Amino acid sequence: MTLSLQDASKKPRILVITGTTGFDSLVRKIDESRELEATYDITLQTGEGFYKPKNKPSFDFDRGLKDHLAEYDFFITHAGAGTIFMLLEQKKRVLVVPNTERADKHQAELAQYVKSQNLCAVCQNVQGIAQAINTIDSSTENLQPYEKVEFNAVQEVLRYIYE
Repeated sequence: MTLSLQDASKKPRILVITGTTGFDSLVRKIDESRELEATYDITLQTGEGFYKPKNKPSFDFDRGLKDHLAEYDFFITHAGAGTIFMLLEQKKRVLVVPNTERADKHQAELAQYVKSQNLCAVCQNVQGIAQAINTIDSSTENLQPYEKVEFNAVQEVLRYIYE
């Protein structure tokens, strides 16, 4: 991110989104990575997680989150499809961290997909998140813009049934 002289004192703002279920290991690792505070203003969404951040601002859940996206420069999110595609539709720069603590592995699969399509940067595990944050500008600057494809098959199905 290129900052002008008037913005030189402004740190890039990052919002970490965990979804409703929470992602305690990610929230804890970022909260405890105090060295990040010198470079970034980071806000953590905790969802229904048990860990409550001690070093960075946080909130549980915000139904109006979409209305606040313009306040942030970068987004770190769990690999929840709804969150990822909401951010991509809004043309946001996204770093995805799959929650591999979940019983199913769909988040790892979705993270691999968005990485293979060059839609999002991906940090495969929580242990590497501080390094991934320190390179978030370069890792998200050349991503492909996402173009939402409208699903209109309903009309085709109805035409097939009734013709």
